Amino acid sequence: MGEPVARAAVRMTATASLAGGLRRWKPTTPSLRARAVATAVEAILYLAITIVVAIVEFYAAGPFSDFAISNWWIGFVVMAIWQGWHWAGAQTPVGSYVDHYIAETNGAPACFWCVAVRQLTRFGFLYALPVLALSGNVSVILAFWIAAGIATYLTPGHRAPWDLFAGTQLTESLAIERSEALAEITAPADFRLSRQRVAENRRARRIMLIAGMSSVLVSVLIVWNIFSEAWQFVAADEFEWGLLTDIGWFPRRNKFDLATLFVGTLWITGIAILVAGPVGLGVAIYLSEYAKTNVRTIVKPVIETLASIPSVVLGFFAIAFISPDILKPVGSVFGIDFGIFSLLSAGIGVGILSVPIVASIAEDAMRAVPQELREASYGLGARKATTALRVVFPAALSGISAALIVAISRAIGETMVVFIAAGGSGGAIFEANPSEPGQTITAAMASLGAGTDSVAGSGIAFQSLYFLGALLFVITLLLNVFSDAIVRRFRQVY
Repeated sequence: MGEPVARAAVRMTATASLAGGLRRWKPTTPSLRARAVATAVEAILYLAITIVVAIVEFYAAGPFSDFAISNWWIGFVVMAIWQGWHWAGAQTPVGSYVDHYIAETNGAPACFWCVAVRQLTRFGFLYALPVLALSGNVSVILAFWIAAGIATYLTPGHRAPWDLFAGTQLTESLAIERSEALAEITAPADFRLSRQRVAENRRARRIMLIAGMSSVLVSVLIVWNIFSEAWQFVAADEFEWGLLTDIGWFPRRNKFDLATLFVGTLWITGIAILVAGPVGLGVAIYLSEYAKTNVRTIVKPVIETLASIPSVVLGFFAIAFISPDILKPVGSVFGIDFGIFSLLSAGIGVGILSVPIVASIAEDAMRAVPQELREASYGLGARKATTALRVVFPAALSGISAALIVAISRAIGETMVVFIAAGGSGGAIFEANPSEPGQTITAAMASLGAGTDSVAGSGIAFQSLYFLGALLFVITLLLNVFSDAIVRRFRQVY
């Protein structure tokens, strides 16, 4: 008795689902914005194919000489073949991923030859004619695309010129004839997707897998390149371990004192956190606990705007304002002579650059604390300041710790502010006084990578760049592991 009832329930559910599906599958013309985005993606694919062809031609120029045909025409042929592969399904390569179909005016799927006429006309207008007009001039291609967009906008029903020529239309789904007689559903297997949809899902899964694995591959190649070159520095005949404990960092003199760079990096990081920590946490507490909604919507974007300021601007700000207008007057009171370049001014500049990171992440963590905890604290008679510091702050400690560690990583990895304001870009001796010029790991790497005379002075000077990169990679990796451990230790799930 139960099985027939279950089959009837499945049949009724399937019938309702299929009927609703038939109503949803009416042909719908995509918006102009959706078609413009699809065309832009197709244009990017065409340019990418052309660039790949140009790279292949560059490396094949030795044994095979230059290609006799333009790279643009080769890209056009490859794109056309790729297009033709999808014509049997009344789609284009981009349309297969955004669910755009080519249909006849009555909504039925367009036949292979109708799609061929439409696409060849469209390709001739958007690609072949511009390339024929002036090969390699992207501005001409853009002009043709803009003209096609204007013509599509002015056409009744927003049908493109090639659709008018081929008697087709672009739809978001294919029209299915409605029928009162529906197939009887007797088993869950009747709900299986069509072969075309299964193939599309598999193709999309492969593309996403390739995209995900490409990032992993790029990361592996970067790490391999860094550590392989770093090994060449250590394995070189000129290398001695005593070079890493010399009087300073002067690569052209074969002096690679790591203590000089580590002390400078520690000073910059410590000063930056002393600036960004209190200021950023103060901003976060104000925005989370005290600011009104309209004030928060204005102040938080302004604070985060500091993160968009180029670091090179902060470097010039440090030597043009912080050193002469702040540090020199204050230093004269205490008998300290500050120059234009110093680790202290560079650290303050990096701290200003790190304030938005601490403020934004910490404020998000504090806002995530449930309102019930605040109300319970108020109910016990606690003041707002006590609630913020003794209830909300400890509850958001994992996010606040993550904010500070991210700021530390940013300070360690900052380059341009230190390169400009610290004053040790050409080399530096060991200096533990932050009022004097110094150098950090990133500034030393920037100096070597810029092609200065430091590179030409020693046979292993350039390889020392990769050695520093490997050290910096290990340091940031350890910081990330430490950050994850802290977040797991103090994380509270509400």
